[in-house]
Amino acid sequence: MILLQELIHQTYFVLAGLIAVLLVTRLFRRKSRPGLAYDIVYAYAIIPFVLRALHIK
Repeated sequence: MILLQELIHQTYFVLAGLIAVLLVTRLFRRKSRPGLAYDIVYAYAIIPFVLRALHIK
């Protein structure tokens, strides 16, 4: 049971890291809607995933 819990816990952090990487790549590759406001929205969406991937939050 503890092994399964640890596996799920680590999978959660890996998925959070993958989503963060996906959002960062989309941030730099987007062609439509350039502007500071959209950069701020992307950063606001990326922060929780990065914190979880780094085991901070």
